[in-house]
Amino acid sequence: MNDLARTPTPGTAYILSTTSLPVLAVGVLYEVFLGHRHDYTGHFAAGYGGTLGAMMVMFRVQSAEQFTRSAQWSVVLMCVACILLGAVAEATAFRIAKFDEIDFCNQSIGAVLASMATLALVGQTKPPDKILDTGLISAIAILGVGGCFAVA
Repeated sequence: MNDLARTPTPGTAYILSTTSLPVLAVGVLYEVFLGHRHDYTGHFAAGYGGTLGAMMVMFRVQSAEQFTRSAQWSVVLMCVACILLGAVAEATAFRIAKFDEIDFCNQSIGAVLASMATLALVGQTKPPDKILDTGLISAIAILGVGGCFAVA
């Protein structure tokens, strides 16, 4: 029997640690080494939170069959879509003087890390909606923290 089929359904503590620990660890590194530029941490966290939220919503609306068949590829496609959305946002809504490549890079790093964290939820079966809702709440909180750091 496949090991993934025997894996128990992840609990709330698992989803919170899986979604929060990576952003906390890297966010601390951003502050330690680049603390003079809090907006770098903010753009990273916003990219992470936005992408994580998009992943949770995407998983929530997928049927169990779709999830089983294409969850890994949908994570990759959603990651690319979120990075492209970040580029559009940076070039339009958040553009003050010009497209800021460093902000875009930090957002993209957050998006890729969130996608990697989301892969921990990909298995043989779709996680329960409660788990995905908890991940979405975590994503909203992270996005909010990112917004606070980005304007500081």
